[in-house]
Amino acid sequence: MQQTVQKSEISVQAELGSAYARKTVVAKILTDRLTNKKREAIEREYDAFQRYVHGEEDVELYSAICQDAFRHIDRDEIKDGREYPVPIRNQNFDVRQTESDEPSRSDASGDVDLRRDDNDVADWWLKIPVATVYGGVNVPIKPHEPIPDEAELCDSKIVRDDGEYYAHLSIEQQVDVSESYDGVIGVDFGVRWAATSVALPSRNTSFYGEEIRRVRRHYGELRTRLQEKGAYRSLRQIKDKERRVVEDRLHKISRSIVEEAKERNAFIVVGDLEGIDGGDKGAEMNRRLSQMPHYKLKRFIEYKSRWEGVVVVEVDEYMTSQTCSRCGNQDTGREGQGRFLCDECGLDDNADKNGATNIAKRGLGKSIERPLSSLGASVDRLERCHDETTSGTVLRSGEDTEAPTSRSEGVSPNE
Repeated sequence: MQQTVQKSEISVQAELGSAYARKTVVAKILTDRLTNKKREAIEREYDAFQRYVHGEEDVELYSAICQDAFRHIDRDEIKDGREYPVPIRNQNFDVRQTESDEPSRSDASGDVDLRRDDNDVADWWLKIPVATVYGGVNVPIKPHEPIPDEAELCDSKIVRDDGEYYAHLSIEQQVDVSESYDGVIGVDFGVRWAATSVALPSRNTSFYGEEIRRVRRHYGELRTRLQEKGAYRSLRQIKDKERRVVEDRLHKISRSIVEEAKERNAFIVVGDLEGIDGGDKGAEMNRRLSQMPHYKLKRFIEYKSRWEGVVVVEVDEYMTSQTCSRCGNQDTGREGQGRFLCDECGLDDNADKNGATNIAKRGLGKSIERPLSSLGASVDRLERCHDETTSGTVLRSGEDTEAPTSRSEGVSPNE
């Protein structure tokens, strides 16, 4: 017999039915396909901006870039030898597929023009304002993902990384936010695994990012050797490479979690992280925790979820690691970091899986001290509605619905 989930409410920050979401699309500027004049114009503008930021006033710099130089940079925090992104003022833009000889459409400010062309050079083009070329320069770019036709361009910037130029295009569009949900995915950020997700009611479990700690340890050893040799230029290059490798993996992890939430019509629950990276857990444990970029991964999950119209709920992580997700017993033990043992009901399971299950339960508004069996074979359908008391949006459980299909991939043996 199916048991029914009790009524629950969870506060979330979103408008009913739709919301605006923003994300950054990184597009490489294909400098190898530029004329010498265009390449030199971009380099002059970028270098002039760096000199201006570092205190040189008599520079030839596009007026709008000069005016916006310190909107996002604190003058008191400028560091010698550091390069800063060049801001581009571009309130709106049109992206569309055109014939190569068809005139493109500019944004409202006239500073930036983004278009898609059908020719042999590139699919996408970006017009960059520079002081030395009237009307700016059109450059071919390669976005890391397609730019939706309906998206609007917000604040953007040009970045130079290891001699290559990239346009960080901040785009915004209206997204449909689900009015009701068939389940929940709890995400636990851990030491061995960057993230462990558990989907309820199916209890499908996925483990992500074990290799990140190895990557951080590898580059940490390289940095130590370079510091001993005084190879500071190589040290900066190693730091940049480590950041790119780790962030690429974090993007893949967050994308997988959000895609599963979309597939299951589930909302995502994450912990507040206040306890995981704070406090004294011993030198070795603190070192291992520092190797996992939990806050950055959480931020990636949140912004990707907003873009896909998936609600993310943050809950208190207190006691989620020490409580048995099956029976609610809190007098439990850990055999090593990865194994959870409960003397009350005999649960012997992966510790991160147990924690993620409790986070999911807490996201449903349930006490984690209640047995998981009280959730029944299916989770009540959760419906979004307006709460007059809080003037916000809440999730309320509705009528029972058939449980979504369970997936089995990503399950790891208990360790």
